[in-house]
Amino acid sequence: MAPKIRRLAGSAFVAVAALLGFLTFRPSAKVPEPEPMPSEAKQLDALPPSGAPAAEAEFALASKVVPIAAGSESPPVVELRHPHPITPQHERIYRENQLTFSLDGAVDVEDVAGIRRLLAIYRQEFPEDSQVLQQGYEIIANCLERPGAANRAAAQRFYDTEIASALRRHVRRHCLEKP
Repeated sequence: MAPKIRRLAGSAFVAVAALLGFLTFRPSAKVPEPEPMPSEAKQLDALPPSGAPAAEAEFALASKVVPIAAGSESPPVVELRHPHPITPQHERIYRENQLTFSLDGAVDVEDVAGIRRLLAIYRQEFPEDSQVLQQGYEIIANCLERPGAANRAAAQRFYDTEIASALRRHVRRHCLEKP
């Protein structure tokens, strides 16, 4: 029975390989060339005549935003808006990231006083704590400051329940893997 299965498996392999070869190497499977954008075609049509100085022609090619009128000395001034303005929400996210990166650095060097100082600032500025970071940093600070069975049990509960937390690896390293 084993030789029969081998023959079937070999036949199936050959069939799949032939199908893949057919699909891959057929001549109609060419990737189409991208068509020029309508704005690029208009810009190429709006180039200065060949008798114009090379610098003007180069500027017209480089300036995809503002077309230059024939005979003008300088392009019109166009005020460009920032495509993604910085809002107070962006600044708040930046501040939260800055604090969590600082907290991670303090955890890496096992600076308990630094962790507690930064954690107090974090609690004051971000009381909502949507990512449950405050509890995790508190557990790590407790483990580093007072290693023992009670803090290890709290760390194990955090590790077991907060499976999506970015602090799990820190809790494991500083609380659960230490003797």
